[in-house]
Amino acid sequence: MSQQLDVQRHGPVQQITFSRPEKKNALTSEMYLAFADALDLATDDDGVRAVVLTGSGDSFCAGNDLKDFLSGAATTEGESPQARLIQRLATFAKPLIGAVNGIAVGIGVTMLLHCDLVYGHPTARFKTGFADLGLVPEAGSTMLLADRVGQLAANELFMLSEMISADRALELGLITDVDEEVVDRSLRVAESLAAKPAGGLSATKALLRHRAPTLAEQINAEGREFARLLRSEEFKSAAGGFLAR
Repeated sequence: MSQQLDVQRHGPVQQITFSRPEKKNALTSEMYLAFADALDLATDDDGVRAVVLTGSGDSFCAGNDLKDFLSGAATTEGESPQARLIQRLATFAKPLIGAVNGIAVGIGVTMLLHCDLVYGHPTARFKTGFADLGLVPEAGSTMLLADRVGQLAANELFMLSEMISADRALELGLITDVDEEVVDRSLRVAESLAAKPAGGLSATKALLRHRAPTLAEQINAEGREFARLLRSEEFKSAAGGFLAR
């Protein structure tokens, strides 16, 4: 694991912290690989029930390290570190929570679209930045951001690429809430999610992420998952607990 990425366990919650504060946690190719590895470890460890992402110092993540771009090391295609991480984020099945403790730029913003809940510190700032560099957004964000905040707001965020405040991000629906104790809040929420039956949460996340083309097909997909989960030991245990109250 890279020294620029700190991974800690808090019971059933894994906390991943970008740890390159002198560079505002800009991601190197090494950090991309370490981040993907950390998500793989969380996926394979049944004891990890939720993951919190945050940054060290005064920043969440200032995007990509531009030296990687200029060296030709950075790409989102093929088997690159960047492509590997994007694939992991897009398929991660457990609850993923973003704790934005400061500035978020580029991939620091688009990775949040793969989080299930996002909390921002009042001093957090958000900027996509791709248009200023002559690039396009990545990680599926041209679809995901428009779905989350609406087409016109996505146009504004991506094309004008202006820095926005935590309050504006909340108003748009880019984040869930603003909190002075953003990391502690995120860890508490993660612990709450970790205490719920994992199968139902994972299936709910999958249904939300992979929506069917029509309402009728979505209803059928939900019905199949509902029937499957009714037969699960987690449901029987949880229902038994409710009845015993």
